[in-house]
Amino acid sequence: MALNLVKEMRLQDAGLIGLYEKELPLWRAMAEQAYTYSAGYIRAAGATARQDDVVPALQPVLEVTPELRQFLEREKLRQRYWYEWFAELVIDRLWKELST
Repeated sequence: MALNLVKEMRLQDAGLIGLYEKELPLWRAMAEQAYTYSAGYIRAAGATARQDDVVPALQPVLEVTPELRQFLEREKLRQRYWYEWFAELVIDRLWKELST
């Protein structure tokens, strides 16, 4: 499911948008790889990749990324949805760049 306003507001309140902005080159590189991987398979099927197609490829990479893991632990944000929501944020913010 794509990023919506409520999720974005919760990410902002938790400080995760600040983390996104601070480490933007890292997230961009991960998003580009996830997009390339996902879009390749989707193009082979004769379709165009959408944001919700790329998020599942990005999320497991984020789950093992020290910058995000340490931030979530430090802030005591232990729910698994933070990884999904952060992946949605990254893809949402970079989608125009990724898809052109």
